[in-house]
Amino acid sequence: MPANVRVYLGNARPLRATNPPTAGVIQNAGNPISFGFMVRALLVALVQWVEHGTPPPPSRFPSRADGTLLPLGAAAKQFPAIPGVAYPKVFNELRLLDHSVAPPKEGPAYPVFIAGTDADGNGIGGVRHPLLLAPVATHTGWNLRAVGYGEGELYSIIGSLIPFAATAADRQQRGDPRASLEERYGSRAQWVRHLSDATAGLIAERLLLPEDAERLLNAAAASWDVYNAI
Repeated sequence: MPANVRVYLGNARPLRATNPPTAGVIQNAGNPISFGFMVRALLVALVQWVEHGTPPPPSRFPSRADGTLLPLGAAAKQFPAIPGVAYPKVFNELRLLDHSVAPPKEGPAYPVFIAGTDADGNGIGGVRHPLLLAPVATHTGWNLRAVGYGEGELYSIIGSLIPFAATAADRQQRGDPRASLEERYGSRAQWVRHLSDATAGLIAERLLLPEDAERLLNAAAASWDVYNAI
């Protein structure tokens, strides 16, 4: 990659914010994670690069070289076996087009690779939102259609939110392999401390603005639901 180019991928988030579908159309709740925090920080870095020659953060994206970009089958095996949650059987396919004829003729399919996930099912290899570093749920960039609406097919660009169980007893009753909030943090105050460490690391990497971190931590001190903070 040229020295004057940077590429960043925001992990485990939908393509963009959109209105939720009619109730019952999708299998999972929509993913509310935003990439705004990353864009704001990187725009500041871009200005510093152009005006002062300060290089921006290194590129951050999943890749085949480091094992964070996988074929569909391998990505499906890496995703945790969450009760009631199906992993997609197919992702959007792109094909080579022969434009020497009209209309263009479809050729072989391009290989499709999927970002790998951690033990919670949250994406790795790119820029991770603080709520992926101190998570309260599994977040994906995909969602599936429910029964009666093309069951199992990919649904638009909404993504999925699959919350963790609140307690160890709840988790065990569900058979959920992901640790509960109680097991991870013990209390919301302890979660806020984990979140504070996560935001400090992102600030040091110039991938999060201090004012965004402050807004997130203030929201977390009052509630587990902080998705609208940044």
